[in-house]
Amino acid sequence: MREMIAKALLDKGLKLASSHHGEEAIAVYEDLLTRFGDATTELALRELVTKALLNKGATLGTLGRTGEAIAAYDDLLGRFGNATEAPLRELVVKALFNKGSTLNALYRGEEAIAVYDDLLARFGSATELALQELVVKALFNKGTSLKDLQRNAEAVAVYDDLLARFGTATEPSLRGLISMVRSMRDRPRW
Repeated sequence: MREMIAKALLDKGLKLASSHHGEEAIAVYEDLLTRFGDATTELALRELVTKALLNKGATLGTLGRTGEAIAAYDDLLGRFGNATEAPLRELVVKALFNKGSTLNALYRGEEAIAVYDDLLARFGSATELALQELVVKALFNKGTSLKDLQRNAEAVAVYDDLLARFGTATEPSLRGLISMVRSMRDRPRW
C-alpha cells in the first residue's frame, strides 16, 4: 500500500510539472518525501523517493530556483549516493549530471567540473547504456566548461578521452554527441 501511495504521488508531481504547475509539483514531491523519505529497506520505495528528489531538483531548476535545485540533488546524493542497486545508480548519475549542468548554467564552471569529475570517477567505466549516455554527456560538458574557462588544452584532452572511450560506439543515443565532439575537436581554432 505504501508503494502505491508513493507511486501515485510521484505520478501526480510529474503530471503537475509537465503541465507547468511547478510549485504544486514541488509540494507533492515534498509530501512524498515527508511520508516516505525515511524508507531504507524497501527498494521500490527508495527508488520512488530518489525519483521525487531528482524531479524536485529539476522542477526547482525550471522555476529558476537553482540554489534549491542543487540542494535537492545534494540531498539525493547524501541519501543514495553510495547505492549499489541499478535503478538507484542511474538516478544518482542523473543527479550528478543535473547538478553539474545547473552549476554550469550559473557560470560556476570550476564547481561543475568537480561534479563531472565525481560522476566520471564513480561511473566512468559503467557498462550500462543509460549510464554510458550520461558519462558521454558529462565528458562533453566538462570539455565545454574547460573551454569556457579558456583551458583549451584540457578541453581537447577531455574530448580526446571521450573519443577514445566511445568513438566507435554504434548506439544512436551516443552517436550525436560523438559527432559533435569530432567536429569541435577538428576545428582549426577555438
